[in-house]
Amino acid sequence: MSQTVDVERILDGGRFRGLPAVIMLCMVAVLIIDGFDIQVIGFVAPALAAEFQVERGALSPVLAASLLGMGVGAFAVGPVGDRWGRRPALLSSVALFGTATLLGATVHSLEALTLWRFITGVGLGGALPNATALMAEFAPPRWRSQSIAAAIVGVPLGGMLGAAIAAELVPAYGWRAIFIVGGLLPLLAGAVIYRLVPESPRFLVTRPERARELARILNRLEGEARYNGEEQFVQSGLAPAKTTAGLRVLFSRTYLRDTVAAWLIFGTNIFAVYAFFNWAPVVLTSLGLDLATAVRGAFVYNLAGVIGALGNAWLIARFGSRWPLATLTAVGVLALVYLAFLSRSAQAAAGLQGMLPALMSGIAVAGLATNAVQIGMYGVAAHIYPTQCRSSGVGWALGVGRLGGILSSFAGGLLLTYAGGAAFFAGVALVLGVTLASVLAVSRHIPPQTV
Repeated sequence: MSQTVDVERILDGGRFRGLPAVIMLCMVAVLIIDGFDIQVIGFVAPALAAEFQVERGALSPVLAASLLGMGVGAFAVGPVGDRWGRRPALLSSVALFGTATLLGATVHSLEALTLWRFITGVGLGGALPNATALMAEFAPPRWRSQSIAAAIVGVPLGGMLGAAIAAELVPAYGWRAIFIVGGLLPLLAGAVIYRLVPESPRFLVTRPERARELARILNRLEGEARYNGEEQFVQSGLAPAKTTAGLRVLFSRTYLRDTVAAWLIFGTNIFAVYAFFNWAPVVLTSLGLDLATAVRGAFVYNLAGVIGALGNAWLIARFGSRWPLATLTAVGVLALVYLAFLSRSAQAAAGLQGMLPALMSGIAVAGLATNAVQIGMYGVAAHIYPTQCRSSGVGWALGVGRLGGILSSFAGGLLLTYAGGAAFFAGVALVLGVTLASVLAVSRHIPPQTV
């Protein structure tokens, strides 16, 4: 009679070293490159306008193409990870956005660049949910939130890195140089992942025909040859009859409430993040700040977000996800209301006149809160769903989130045009209020982890 082996017990009882640490480092590298390639088009927008002799407004389709592609990739490639595995879905996504970025360097028209940016976005959107699923399924519970947060923080770090590289490369070698770097890096990362990163054991346990592959991975995790593939591998709490349910599970009676709540959180919170990222410099210049100071405000927003995300990961591990996320969302709402008040005061006084420290403080608190909630929700989404639909669950939540980002690019402009900066911040605060209600509506929050 074959030995029964509980894969869940092995993974949850392990330490965060060896293979799980290798997985985290590889996923951090992928997401840094992901963040680089997401924002690369923004780094070269002035150079594109000059080369193609167009107004910057004509670049809108190019700028929006990757965001639209990311939504398509998140919706489409998440289910691929549940059906054929996280590893091939991630490798394919990385290869796709690397190749498309490289090909973007060869174009001679904005229409061709728009096409390649859309395809790049599909790869970018597919990489994130599968990287998140791999992190969630290899990391022990005590370290899961921290490891996912550390990996996802790679996205804004990649944007910062890309800005620094672009500042050196583009003036010296032209905009195509940064596309070449942005294409080669993911292809190199894909080769490393192919060599070092195995398939998720939690995925393989649902595929009995791949028992020998699973045995090799478990031996690698435990550091000795304990298993040969003849064992009966099981996963605690996973019903065999549902191992191929995939996307259907998201809409079942069991998960429907959390699916709707997660979609609302991602959609509204990403609305807030992208509204701030895309329009805050315009708002700040409309209040009388020079461009350099306005851009510095965007930097403060992102830097505070990185700090908030890492601190929030620690809070979630200690106290669970419900109250840290709810508290941070409420803080974000209050910060945006405060910014609306400052904006109204500045408009009435025809300038900030000494309000700059208060304004930057409000921006920092808003950035800390909204980014921390966004990155924390990746871990919650991975926790909500079982193995058989985890990539689909995270991917579809991200896809809805991208729709929120697209909507913010239009809504933010309308608010600014017809109602001014104060209404912009107040409108974003109102949307974030929906995020707060949705966070409280989630039933499967991450529980606190005991030491």
